[in-house]
Order: sequence, then structure tokens, then C-alpha cells
Amino acid sequence: MSEQIDCVSEVRDRLVEIGDLDLKRNLKIRAFMELVLAPVFRDLQPRLRYDEMGRRGITPMQYFQDFRNYPAPQGYGDRFDGSYEVRLCRSVSHERRGGDTEAQPVERLILETRASLTGRPATGASVALGFEPPLGAPTVAGTGRVLHVFTRPQNPPGHRWVSEIPEEIAFLRPHPFEGAFPIIQHLAQLEGGFVEIEGAAARLTGVWGMANSDVFQHIHAREYTVAMENGIALSMAEAKLALESYLATRARVIFRRPSFVGQRYALTIRLFRRDAEIVALGAFHGSDDAGIADDSRAAVYLRFEGRLA
Repeated sequence: MSEQIDCVSEVRDRLVEIGDLDLKRNLKIRAFMELVLAPVFRDLQPRLRYDEMGRRGITPMQYFQDFRNYPAPQGYGDRFDGSYEVRLCRSVSHERRGGDTEAQPVERLILETRASLTGRPATGASVALGFEPPLGAPTVAGTGRVLHVFTRPQNPPGHRWVSEIPEEIAFLRPHPFEGAFPIIQHLAQLEGGFVEIEGAAARLTGVWGMANSDVFQHIHAREYTVAMENGIALSMAEAKLALESYLATRARVIFRRPSFVGQRYALTIRLFRRDAEIVALGAFHGSDDAGIADDSRAAVYLRFEGRLA
């Protein structure tokens, strides 16, 4: 075997679009999809030989994303530097699956992406609305962690796991997975002191259309984040909370199964508060899903965190 390396990496800068920053010039959570994942798919994917694996029926499917946002008092400039690392991990956990009454060992091969975004915070107001303000020294503006689990999606249920390292990425040294493997039950747990905000619960319904799809033939991961951000605004308005005082600080999402054009969906959102902290829990179900009350079976589950400034 040729010499193995710890990870593949990339460093690059990015001039963000005007719509990636909010009116206070801080990054929106939805902007992290492009800032964290685009360089991986554009520049690192060829080195990871996704095409060759795909021809053998092996696909790294996005399962989890964790974006941390660090708002600055006066926001940031228009350019961010990003550093990216993709490494191979092996996770062994004990979980109850399907109709099992006892936890069983579950082994997964994972491509873990870690990204760090550096920006220059504003030190004053811009000379004209929308133009870049005076800037200070670089600081961390956000981080991202994304997990792609190797699977054989065309195989029958129970035969989709990939436990042997594909030859295309044998040059990557496998690492033990750090921490507990993320599951919905973990994201749904609230720390002490959080209380549900009365009157803030919301249920949004719709139909996924072509504008929500991507070239992989399913609904793009960004669409769930956009819907969640919009739903949080609706829930906060219903609860009569000041929308302009809200700062998004973290967003975690678990993708259990894909959605497709023409499918109806329902997004349920609940808001919880502890002093200035806000936690929003969201779950996507098919609108006719008989198990819609069971969020542990959601197609996509989201936990967004923020604070009232």
C-alpha cells in the first residue's frame, strides 16, 4: 500500500454575495452551505474520486452538518478566508434500529469535513449603505463540520452499509470518530432552564418543486436550512419577539432520507427560551406521513440556536 495521509486540505478565499450577509453584515446560516461545502465539491472531490466510487455503487451521503456562527457587533467585510480538511473516520456505536428492542453495534465509514472561516470585522459604519465598511484584524467568523456516511444506496435495506475502505480513498489514514455519533435524540435534548415559548409553535406545509432540486435528483440540503430560517422568523413573529434583535449562532441538521420533486412536506417548529438564548427544533415529515408525531423518524431534523441581542 502507498503511504497514507491524514487528510486532504484546501485553503482559499471567497468574496461573498450581497445576500450572504444580513442587514447587520453578519453571515446567514444559509450562506454556510456554499462557504463550507462548495470548495469540497469543487476542488477536493476529484482527489477523493467520487466518480469512480459511484460507478461501483458506493456513495458518500450527507448525514449531518454543524455550522457555528460568530456574529460581530458591526458585522464583517465582503471577503472571507476558508481552510478545509476532509478526513476518513470510522464510527462504532450502539443503537436500536428498526424493531430491535436492544441496542446493536453499528459501524460506519465517514468522510468528515471541517472548515474554518476567517473574516475581518467592521470597525465602523460604511460611507454608504451596502458598501464595505472600515475593517479590523482577521478573526474567526464561523466553523463547519459535515459528515458524509458511505453507503450503497441501490442495495436492499440491511445491505447498504460500507465497512471496508473503498480502494479509491485507501490513501487516507482512518481515524477514530470523535465523540458520540449524532442522532436525533441528542439534538432534541434541551439543557436545564429552557422553557417552550407559548404561542410560537408553527407548522409549515408545501410541495417541493424544481427550484428546490439539484443535479443529484433530490432536494438540495440548502432548502431545508432556508425553510427553517424562514419558519423561525414566523414563530418569533407569532411570539412577538423582535426579529432584528435575533442573532443565529449555531445550526445542526440530521438528514435521514432524501426528498424529491412533487413530494408534499410539513415542517413543525417549536421555540424554547432561556433568558436571551433561543433554541428552535424543527422536523420535516411527508405531509401524509402516518408517523408525523414521531420526530425521531423525521426525514430531516434541525436544531438552530441563537440569542436576542
